[in-house]
Order: sequence, then C-alpha cells, then structure tokens
Amino acid sequence: MTDQQEIQLHLILSDFIPLMDGDIVQGISPEARDLTLQEVLDQLLVDRELFDQTDASLVSWQDENIQLLKTISDEDFLVVRDENILLTELQIGQSLFEPLSENQLEELKKKLISEQEQASERQTQATEKIEQKPSLWEKILKPFG
Repeated sequence: MTDQQEIQLHLILSDFIPLMDGDIVQGISPEARDLTLQEVLDQLLVDRELFDQTDASLVSWQDENIQLLKTISDEDFLVVRDENILLTELQIGQSLFEPLSENQLEELKKKLISEQEQASERQTQATEKIEQKPSLWEKILKPFG
C-alpha cells in the first residue's frame, strides 16, 4: 500500500472509528476493534446509492474510496485500522483536526513499539512451535531409522 493510499484509508476510517461531538473526539466506537474491510466497503456502497448523483465530486470521491478498499489486503486494512484506533485514543478530548502534541506523539511511539514487540514475540513463539513439532515424515520414518 502506498503512503497516499494509507492516508486515504485513514480518512475513510475517520467516519467509522471515533465517536464525535462536532469535531471533538469523545471516544472510540464500540465496533471499531471488530471493524472489517468488507463491512466498510459494504457501508460505502450503501452510502454511494444515497448520494445525490448530480454531485460529481462527491460521487467521484466515494468511487475512489470504494476502489481503494477493493484493492488493498485485509492485513493492510487491519494494520491501518489499529493505527487509527491508537491515534483516536490519543485524541480523545480534542479536535480531530488538532495536531498531536509532543507528549501524544511520544505515547503513540511507545504504543507502536510495544505492539511491534508483541507481534514479533508471537511470531517467534509460532516459529518455535513449528520447529519443535516433528514433521509427519519424521514420525513415519522414525521406526525405520
């Protein structure tokens, strides 16, 4: 996924993840952590049908968003969704359009590093389990060895 596609996906998710009061972030939508690519795509398709079809710029924007969702992988979607949730958590109580403070950026950095370490640890554990488990051929051929 390109940087431009990632930014566009973050914009799309800004309609699904934060709970807003005007432009102030009040919290995280209860469904945010379970949100799937297909659910967002389905909602955009429904919304597109409700748009005024004479508003070419709005329809074009929605078509671009739909096309993006059709081209990205579920894994890319989940990574950006989780990043968006982290960003939204840090913005609770402030405007969605207000830049993050230095403290918020530092907190985001810590959370991202922690998540990367946890993912790496899970990958290492999964690899160790695979390496420890004898292959089917080893089990079959062991009596003959």
